[in-house]
Amino acid sequence: MTILQKRLLGVFVLLKLALLFWLPLTGDEAYFITWGQSLALGYYDHPPAVGWVLGLMNLVADNLYWYRSFAFVSSLLLAYWLYQLLLMRSLTGDSERQAAFWTALVFWVSPVSLMFVLTANDTVLVFFGVWGLYLFAKAMQTDSWQSWWWTVLAGVVLGMAFLSKYFAAFMLLGLLAFALWQWRHWAKITVMALIILLFVGENLYFNLTHCWNNILFNFVSRTRDSHIDLMQTASFVAMVLAMLSPLGVYYWLRAVKTLRGESILQLTLWAALPLLGVLLIVSLSNPVGLHWPLLSVVVLHLLYVKLSVSKLQKLMVFNAVVSVLIALTVLLALPFADKLVAKSEQPLVPLYTHTAEVCKQLPEGMFFTLDYSSQSTLAYHCGNDDIHVFKSLSKYGREDDKAIDFKALDGQTLTLLVIRERELERVKPYFDQVEIKPLEPVQGAVYWLVTGTGFNYALYREKVLRQIYEDFYHQPDWLPPAKCGFKERYGF
Repeated sequence: MTILQKRLLGVFVLLKLALLFWLPLTGDEAYFITWGQSLALGYYDHPPAVGWVLGLMNLVADNLYWYRSFAFVSSLLLAYWLYQLLLMRSLTGDSERQAAFWTALVFWVSPVSLMFVLTANDTVLVFFGVWGLYLFAKAMQTDSWQSWWWTVLAGVVLGMAFLSKYFAAFMLLGLLAFALWQWRHWAKITVMALIILLFVGENLYFNLTHCWNNILFNFVSRTRDSHIDLMQTASFVAMVLAMLSPLGVYYWLRAVKTLRGESILQLTLWAALPLLGVLLIVSLSNPVGLHWPLLSVVVLHLLYVKLSVSKLQKLMVFNAVVSVLIALTVLLALPFADKLVAKSEQPLVPLYTHTAEVCKQLPEGMFFTLDYSSQSTLAYHCGNDDIHVFKSLSKYGREDDKAIDFKALDGQTLTLLVIRERELERVKPYFDQVEIKPLEPVQGAVYWLVTGTGFNYALYREKVLRQIYEDFYHQPDWLPPAKCGFKERYGF
């Protein structure tokens, strides 16, 4: 490794750690942390693996940087598992080992790896997905008695991948198709499948007892506003190519002619392409988030092993330079976040960047915010588990619906934190009388505490809760009847 490569590697690690420590807590991170502090068989938005992981970490310490360490360590392990997968190729001489090492390093310093500073459900998905792929390949490699240990462990880990996010299902189908195509180790595949089905059954049980929450959120609520837009598809393709590295894709298309005889690299395609194919179809009618193809993109880095070592070294330098520039840009932009976001979002910035100043002015008991992101962030930073969401009609972050009973609050006095002045008028109709008190400005932003006397539950039920029920809890006819606490609590 040259001096330039070593220095770039060192700078990359330092900047990645700087992002881990200096990025403010995001609303989604806070939301998942609250999952970990209230362990359950499942949660509204997604299956429960991220909550379970954070809950396990919470047994050691309740610290943001400790939680984020999972993402940092995961990226190291991902690079290691990619390296170990490549050592399973039929040719493993010195040149192949060098190619495997540099391929893993190409991923480790990539902008994709840079994303692993926040612990969210996608982080946990990729962690279990790539680990499971490695164990799957290891189990398929030999017929020794030890391979049955890898078989059982692969089933458990791939089951956890499914409980991280439904996207894992497409990789699982790809692995099954690969096994059927090879038509080998059918007994091991059967054992893995049976173990994975136990995890699928756990999720089905949760959905059957919780209004089909995960199914409705992922397959109904998220697709309600679909419309054909080919620009979304073009953006998706460009995004995937950028995540794989334009230089890397260019090198690969010029140099690689065939993967024939390369079982591990063929497995790579079977594992990665189903999800990308589904997302390509989804992109025709819905925007695809940057994190959605993350699992497939990480796995596809294995294909770079077909490049020469000299090309891999150049690609490592290219990826490291791009990552360093991205990290520096983000770190330098942080102090000016309130100037860079849309004007409508500017009042929110101090809530995340100077949360302690906001917490000092908030009551210690129960109060409400108007969205899940601020509710989760304040609950974590203020150390208050009695913060809830009022009048949110968003399809996102509805886990708090299980924690609050508005029917029991009829006629009571409620306190609300209002971030935007225009929202003051929206909460007034639900109380007999309101008192509005502005807080001390935080970084130029003014927030308001609204004390509402005489909460009108009947009106709130008809104007807010009924719409929430119709949009997010009313199951379609094609689903079997499920127990639904929201429906029962409010009598819909």
